[in-house]
Amino acid sequence: MKFSYNWLKELTGISDSPQGLGEFLTARVFEVEGITQHGNDWILEVKILPNRMADASGHEGLMREIAWLKGASMRKREWKIKNQGNTKTEDILEVAVENPDDCPRYSARIITGVKITSSPAWLRERLETCGLQSINNIVDAANYMMLETGQPLHVFDYDKLKAGYSNYKTISVRRARKGEQIMALDDKIYALSPDILVIADEKEPCAIAGIKGGKDSGVTGDTRTIIIESANFAPILIRRARQILNLVTDASVRFEHGLDPNQTIHALNRVALLIQEGAGGTIYKGIVDAYAKPSLSRTIPFRISLANQLIGKTQTRAFYKNAFVRMGSRVKMRAPDILSITPPLYRLDLEIEEDLIEEAARLVGYDSILPKTPAFTLAGAEENEELIWTERARNFLAHAGFHESMFYAFTSEKELTTYGLDTYTAPPLLNPAHTAATHLIPRPLIKYISSLTENLRHTEEIKLFGIAKRFVLTENKKIEEHQDLILTIGTRGKSGINNFYILKGIIDELCESFGITDYWHDDAGVATKKEMWIFHPYRLAELKMGDQRLGRLGEIHPDIAARIKTRGLIVAAEIDWDILTRVAKEEFAYRPPDKYPSLLRDLAVIVPDTIRVSDVEKIITAAAGPLLADLDLFDYFQDDPLRQGEKKNLAFHLVLHADDRTLRDEEADLRMQEIRRALTDQGWECV
Repeated sequence: MKFSYNWLKELTGISDSPQGLGEFLTARVFEVEGITQHGNDWILEVKILPNRMADASGHEGLMREIAWLKGASMRKREWKIKNQGNTKTEDILEVAVENPDDCPRYSARIITGVKITSSPAWLRERLETCGLQSINNIVDAANYMMLETGQPLHVFDYDKLKAGYSNYKTISVRRARKGEQIMALDDKIYALSPDILVIADEKEPCAIAGIKGGKDSGVTGDTRTIIIESANFAPILIRRARQILNLVTDASVRFEHGLDPNQTIHALNRVALLIQEGAGGTIYKGIVDAYAKPSLSRTIPFRISLANQLIGKTQTRAFYKNAFVRMGSRVKMRAPDILSITPPLYRLDLEIEEDLIEEAARLVGYDSILPKTPAFTLAGAEENEELIWTERARNFLAHAGFHESMFYAFTSEKELTTYGLDTYTAPPLLNPAHTAATHLIPRPLIKYISSLTENLRHTEEIKLFGIAKRFVLTENKKIEEHQDLILTIGTRGKSGINNFYILKGIIDELCESFGITDYWHDDAGVATKKEMWIFHPYRLAELKMGDQRLGRLGEIHPDIAARIKTRGLIVAAEIDWDILTRVAKEEFAYRPPDKYPSLLRDLAVIVPDTIRVSDVEKIITAAAGPLLADLDLFDYFQDDPLRQGEKKNLAFHLVLHADDRTLRDEEADLRMQEIRRALTDQGWECV
């Protein structure tokens, strides 16, 4: 931001040269990126940090910071409005704020009988030094006051606002309605949407709130009565509107970083006097002030011992007390070592004890703090078991053809509703940056499904995995944080009908590589569980270890697939990574190689769709007896999984083996006959 050296000097009477002031600011406050001469003045390009925009984006705020650090005093200036007419502002103007969260405060004054002319030379010079063009004495006064106080202001022509009846006008602060548009002061027409906050009269929008005014309500040479707006808007709305409209202004830069709503009256009174001084007119009595939820001061405990420890230099209690009193804080003694500090409301960045300690360190001066060697012994890093298992899973899944993906841990009510998830379990963000990121995500699986849906437009098949955090809001309003291993396979069309079993097999191999063998798949009654509603009711299962659930897998529910307009079949698994790594075993039991060869046999069986694969495997295992060394499902076929009564064809690999002899074909064939007999006794067909 551009600051005038002469202006800053005028506010406090500093004696530093422009270069000296620039060096001081860079060392103690904000980086000065450049200093250039402009006539008899100097322009300082100062990089104001985002969290200091509320108090330091104007000359007054920056000079207040300089004076505090230098131990100097700001020149006191009092503005008392005189020559007020008999008419009260509230008698001819009403302000209606639709949602106080969108507009925490809206203050307005009216001046009548103004005369529109060019601004005096000194005012034009100040604006040009700071990069603004002179328009007229009214608009220039508003811009000047923004540069001085950091509070953006806007001026409307009172007579141009449309009203229900002639002697009373209403200003509404509301969301734009679908289809509305506005011609702004830059002569461009902007299409508006409900994501954009506007200032409107009783007919149409008159300004894009916090960004730009409308041409139809702007000040012209014929203007005689004006409304001065000094307001505070929700930063997220201004940022969103700026992005949607691709429109950046000096006002929007300040509003989207957050301003103090308590500064609106200060700037409003100051600009009213400045306008009256340069354009004449009568200031109506009083202010219309919509301030539904006044911001409250916050008190922060400050431990002197901790401050001295972190700063590395011992200071007295009197030093800290004096420092924060000069800042404008209220300071009380809580204990010999503890102060209670209430920062000024305009210091929105001071929220915790460490913020106050940092301010004290800046006052001490970083350059005056002697470096010290840390008073502790450096030890070697301990082995991170979680990282070891993470790398093992990544390598395994990469070799299995999966691509690792990472997503932001944010979601929205709309996205949660799309996937049939409850919004009350998702922790809401206090200051969301976007409407698509209003909550922490309770099921990161949905991000992977959305990504697969998007990618299936461009490829036939894709496999994604990731280890992602999930956040759950408990009944006592605490946030629980866990990690999930997400596995997903997406195939365009219906060619991925067997992906459920492919994914199941990959999970089996992953668990075995983690030394986990006593797990099993349970599909009994899981379709009725609420957390399983995201999956297909006939193609889902839970992964369990004893009675403990490790995770779940299944094909995405057809209703959700239709809702997100996916072009293929998606199967997914979410495994509790915290539990998986806790039960994983680094050591494996040694088993000597078999002395005798094994025999392989294949078996296909047709069963009703209500029969679980695990039920078929139990019967095969019981009939095969001790000769069955391994059993794997390698094929699954069903014409229409959603049609009730549809039969399915299951194909298995059987490995038959004897530990004490070479198994003969005749013996293996006899055992296969017993297996087929056991299956047909169930009314199933062997092929």
